[in-house]
Amino acid sequence: MEYRTVAGLGDVSLLSLGSWNTFSRMAFEDGIAMVGRALDEGVNLFDIGYYWDKPHTEVIFGRMLQVLNRPRDSYLLAEKLWLWEYPQQSFDEQLKASLLRLGTDHVDLVMVSRPLPGMDFEGFCDEVVALVDSGLARAWGCTNWEPDELLQAHTLLRARGKPAPCMVQLQYNLARRAIAENAAYADVFAKTGIKLCAAHTLEGGILGGHLERDRVQPSEAAQGKVPHERNIARDAGNIREQIRSNYPALQAIASDFNVTPAQAAIGFCLGHPALATVLVGVTRMEDLHDNLVALRLLPRSEDLRAALRPLGLDQVSHPRLFSPTNE
Repeated sequence: MEYRTVAGLGDVSLLSLGSWNTFSRMAFEDGIAMVGRALDEGVNLFDIGYYWDKPHTEVIFGRMLQVLNRPRDSYLLAEKLWLWEYPQQSFDEQLKASLLRLGTDHVDLVMVSRPLPGMDFEGFCDEVVALVDSGLARAWGCTNWEPDELLQAHTLLRARGKPAPCMVQLQYNLARRAIAENAAYADVFAKTGIKLCAAHTLEGGILGGHLERDRVQPSEAAQGKVPHERNIARDAGNIREQIRSNYPALQAIASDFNVTPAQAAIGFCLGHPALATVLVGVTRMEDLHDNLVALRLLPRSEDLRAALRPLGLDQVSHPRLFSPTNE
């Protein structure tokens, strides 16, 4: 396993595991085996959260860790904080509820949704920083923040001697490359040292060959609609049909590199210059193995990225801020 150094966290494994539709989709015993294997292979960052349709994810994952009984300093926990009930439910209240479900006294990283327009930006940042100051978290990061917001937070907090965001999680894959690779983010990464957590790297599995997967909204789920195989994120920018259309080209390029399409997709992400980790949500041991093998593409990532460049789409966008009530 290779690692990247992230401020406030130390060494972070180049491959990380978790997020929505991961730990709650496995048989409990299979989850223990999966997390144990990941730890044995050097994966040390696990992304978790309270999810609208799987509210027991943290309980399940916390119990897996309890059974595995690995030293607490051998892994890093990244916990999502949402704006669904904020500010009625403070970040402090959210995190303490998550820690209770996880059965631990702190997480290593809190990942905070971007603030809504009109919010008190400085007060918003102060509330997150207070979680680090109190010891409930060791560091903090962001999900889908704009470059100017990241730079503003970094400048504001560094001037006050407070912990600034150390990581930003963005949807980033061989098709959704235009945001994380644009000049504004490149400038922020260079000036601040903030690192990238690449999420949605397989487009919910579509880039791995699960072409029929798509989004089922909360309102549709409430009416009984069942997702094909598993639910996936919304299609920000409405580019998913083009991604599916480009899949044969991805297969051909992957074959040229003697890897699977999923491995090629991970290999593409490995080449981002500000990368900290590639987040995957595998639920089968064979998929974990294949994703780990993809790390061998790192020395060839420049050539692979050049070959995959024609599959990048320009009309990508940040996903809208999500709530189970507004979808």
